Amino acid sequence: MRTMRLAVFGAAALAVTASLLTSAQLATADDFSVTANGVTNGGTVENLRPSSTVTMSVANLPANVGLYAFHCLVPPPGASPVPTRCDAGADTLMYIVAATTPQTTTRPLTVNAEFVGKNPNDRSGDQGTTDVNCRVATCAIYTLQAMTERPNPTYTKTFFTAFATVGPRAKDSAVVKLDNRVVRPGRERVVSYSKATPFTVTMASGQTATLDSKKCDVRGGEIRALTTKGSCAVKISTPGNDDYRPYKGTVTFKIVK
Repeated sequence: MRTMRLAVFGAAALAVTASLLTSAQLATADDFSVTANGVTNGGTVENLRPSSTVTMSVANLPANVGLYAFHCLVPPPGASPVPTRCDAGADTLMYIVAATTPQTTTRPLTVNAEFVGKNPNDRSGDQGTTDVNCRVATCAIYTLQAMTERPNPTYTKTFFTAFATVGPRAKDSAVVKLDNRVVRPGRERVVSYSKATPFTVTMASGQTATLDSKKCDVRGGEIRALTTKGSCAVKISTPGNDDYRPYKGTVTFKIVK
């Protein structure tokens, strides 16, 4: 999370600016509030489906303050309270960009009962992954001041999540296409370092798969190797829904120049 760069004004300029602001524009951290599906800080958002959309309602976020929200595994007792295993799937991050005036807004946030937990801070700290099941572990939605290395704790809020029990679900499957051709088991396919190749993953469940790779850049419907030799593994995962179980799979490609 990069340190936010704020303009520095002289005392005279600040005095003039303050005289022009309305009371609404002078919102401070003390005026800030946020709820998740109407639940206040420290409460529990209950009866969630395997993959649910939670409404985050933010009021009086002060000027020049941005806000993140994400769904994470709650750290165990005695550990740092900062979560390092958060969902990185589709639509699982809320980011309100800092503005020059206070903001009151509602935003959707996807929360999943099962996910591959990663550190939302990809620049420092534990960068491992953990398979998280929020039906057997404690999970919560966290809000955090955005784009600063020293977040103001006033903006850090916690909303625990409780997921409803589900019945038997079907096994999901993935159709992987490279350069518009289906990738079949046992057949070697190659990806290039010098150019991007069309790449898609379609799930039987209709869910959007999360794609993760260390040696390939996978985004925008394309894949490109980040090195000139070796192999590239792409991890495919979905959180599951009412009808399908979570999916985890890997497809591997040979890298060429």
